Amino acid sequence: MKKRLLGTVFLALTMLLTSCSNEDIKKIASIIVDDNSSAQTSSNNEEASNNSSDVSSIEDSSQASENPNVSSNSNPTSNSSASPVDDNFFDYANKGTVKLQQEYADHSFLEDGIGQVTLTTAIDGDTAHFKGVAGSKDAIKIRFYGIDTPESTGNVEPYGKQASNFTKAKLEAADANGTIVISSTFTEYKAPEPDSTGSRYLGLVWISLNKKNAPLEDLVLLNLWIVQEGLSYTKNVAAIPQYVDTFYAAEAQAEQYKLKMWSGEPDEYFNYGDYEDVSLLAIKEELARCFADPTRKNKYDNKKIRFTGTVVGYSNNILYVQEFYPYDDLDLSKGGDYAGINIFTGMKALPTKYTKVNTYLEICGLAQDSENFGFQVTDTESHFPRVGSSSDADTVILLKAEDNTEEHSLYTFNKTAAEVSTWAGKNDLTALFCYVAVSTQVTINSFYINANGEITLGVQGESWNIFVAFTYYGDPNDSTQIWDKEELFMNKTFTVTGVYAFHKTTSGRIQYQVVPSKSAELVYIG
Repeated sequence: MKKRLLGTVFLALTMLLTSCSNEDIKKIASIIVDDNSSAQTSSNNEEASNNSSDVSSIEDSSQASENPNVSSNSNPTSNSSASPVDDNFFDYANKGTVKLQQEYADHSFLEDGIGQVTLTTAIDGDTAHFKGVAGSKDAIKIRFYGIDTPESTGNVEPYGKQASNFTKAKLEAADANGTIVISSTFTEYKAPEPDSTGSRYLGLVWISLNKKNAPLEDLVLLNLWIVQEGLSYTKNVAAIPQYVDTFYAAEAQAEQYKLKMWSGEPDEYFNYGDYEDVSLLAIKEELARCFADPTRKNKYDNKKIRFTGTVVGYSNNILYVQEFYPYDDLDLSKGGDYAGINIFTGMKALPTKYTKVNTYLEICGLAQDSENFGFQVTDTESHFPRVGSSSDADTVILLKAEDNTEEHSLYTFNKTAAEVSTWAGKNDLTALFCYVAVSTQVTINSFYINANGEITLGVQGESWNIFVAFTYYGDPNDSTQIWDKEELFMNKTFTVTGVYAFHKTTSGRIQYQVVPSKSAELVYIG
């Protein structure tokens, strides 16, 4: 509470310095009185504001109506921030005193804690992946320090998509036409320390939207800008004491002007409705239409859906399921169509009762057509209870794996490597997200491993590849034989079984893959 009050005082002092009329001084006094009153009445919600890890802290933060005089500037190349009619609104991010103090040229973030980077992927409102311009070219995963935006992946929350869109737009504009610099919270040159995940760093992201190799005075702290837009709380800023007051002042101002998540209004981009029953076959047919016409908007995007499917595999926090749709419900011998989907289940491992292959499930989630990840179902992280069920949205085990022996039992497509390439070449979605056994041996002709240890293997003479998102053992029965080097795979022959999937490359191209879930599905032949 003291920090929030300090932020309010800092806001008032800044306004005093920028205007000296009697009328403005009266306005300053009014703001201080109003904010102190608001602080007293909201003291019970302070902990939720500073620890916004769940949806209730977002939805309960304010019940006031949005100020009609305030609008957020959505132009990604604009240096202006929220643009209210009220001249007293102060642009802390672009016109304040928060500036980068260390030179970044010829420095590497992974070695020195600061460095210029290029954007690889904007993940959500407060996470992005980069590559260094100098030094190591390894992927750098940054969780923006000092902020906590609503979620747009995993458990999706109101204003999460708006925060994600804002961050992505600014990063993409800076990457194309300006400068991106990332720094640790250290004030001296030293290697940064990974966060609790072991593969990600907490960092400050500085951008110029329109100047290449921008001087320090032209770099804007994106972390602060996001807070100023009303798209994030200020959280845990103790490691940057020189900026603490400004962060809290920007947050207090966003709350005062009722910007975005402080507005008390529903988020127009968030689906508050009920789940609707959808068949995976209908989703596959819509995907086919979108592949044929890249300008088409997927009609299931941002829809809450309920569907059934049999577990095909589980890898890299993705659960794959497929479903059978008979041509004749009374005569299964006439055949039918198969359709599948991939479900992002969050960063926590699922209970094994949901991941056992051939288990038949009913699942609720949010369908999203993502530029980064393609079409998938998300917002399911809390829908896989370990014990019991507390919500209609919880996943239901309709048939245990051992009991699923009839029409919903796992079906395997047996195809040669060349036939899989034919699928890929024609964008044939017959087996998309379904289980495929490649009946001919394949030879590896390319190898790539990313910072997460995920391996992509090129297949000689074919247009699809193999994606390995787990620790691979050359001998599945020998845990000492970890294969993660190029020489272990190149020009070697394997058999492969897994989920037939796809991902979008950075250029927007569709790349089809076979995704095994365990070492036993990628067998070394010789």
